[in-house]
Amino acid sequence: MKNEKVRSISELKSQRLSVGILASRWIDFKQTLEILAQHQLHLLHFDIADGQFSSLFTVGAIGVKQFSAPFIKDVHLMVKNPFLTARECVEAGADILTLQIESDEDLNPIYDWIRHHSPTTLCGISLCPNTDLNLIFPYLDKVDVIQILTLDPRTGIKAEQADLIKRIKQLLEQLGEQRQHKIISVDGSMNLNLAKLLVPLDIDWIVSGSALFAGEQLHDTLSRWTTALA
Repeated sequence: MKNEKVRSISELKSQRLSVGILASRWIDFKQTLEILAQHQLHLLHFDIADGQFSSLFTVGAIGVKQFSAPFIKDVHLMVKNPFLTARECVEAGADILTLQIESDEDLNPIYDWIRHHSPTTLCGISLCPNTDLNLIFPYLDKVDVIQILTLDPRTGIKAEQADLIKRIKQLLEQLGEQRQHKIISVDGSMNLNLAKLLVPLDIDWIVSGSALFAGEQLHDTLSRWTTALA
């Protein structure tokens, strides 16, 4: 199973964009998924939020369940009770499950449960801009994905670009040889200019939703983004 995960991580590194699908128009889902497939974008990002970790409130695990292969479900939990929601999302078919390190719960039992009940599901950890980067390192043996947030969902405060770049470089330096076995993503209020600034820093993928679906012509928008992130 370990070798299978290594292969999965290697393959996922080719996906440079995790699409925040919940920002799209639900009435156009079928057409949207067809356009994403045309652009070889199979990674879908789901923010699952209950309005308690932060003021953000979105759909729960039932939203994840609606999507099937070839789409890969990248699920980010921002909830008060991550253990319960994690179990629901795994049962709904989450391929990647990322937890906030700022949670009040101990994350170790959650990661252990995921690895026991769904060994192919990749585990992730996410941290807000002002959270001490060193806090994630005790979890490194249990996580496959490290997600750097550009803004704090609890306050809405966005990190300065210089601080964000410094943070990513610090993470890469501290990971050392472990870098090759980890996926690094950046999420939060992402626009194309910021994405182009971050891509050269050796991150694996960018998460974006609203910026992708803001315009009328999704095909043209995706063409610009995929070209810039290539």
